[in-house]
Amino acid sequence: MDMLRALADHSIRRVLGAIGLGIALLMAGLAGRPLLALQSGAFAMAAVWLGLWGAALGAPHRDPRQSFVWRRLAATAGEGARMLRSHDGRRQLSAILAERLMWHADRAAVLTAALGLITLGGFVLRLVQG
Repeated sequence: MDMLRALADHSIRRVLGAIGLGIALLMAGLAGRPLLALQSGAFAMAAVWLGLWGAALGAPHRDPRQSFVWRRLAATAGEGARMLRSHDGRRQLSAILAERLMWHADRAAVLTAALGLITLGGFVLRLVQG
């Protein structure tokens, strides 16, 4: 199970790394207007959070044979590949994918809230200063 969890984390983090780089570049491109950069980052992270949350809710209902984790396990001839040939193994993989996606969605929600609060604080500071 630890191998499945590690493979699921690896595949999710690869995608999130690319998305995070895109969001960081978006925010860097808007560095001349800091509040707009923070607001854009918050909205982009909210979209990532919703995407992860939706994927986590749908994972138990999708066939795990379409996932990156399945392809990695199918390429190996180890114990994990043999275990997943059964229906119970596929159900376990779907449950692990859903659990790991929700874990990452929770972290994305915290980052979204942090960016949103910083943006809100910037707007309040701007109003106070006039």
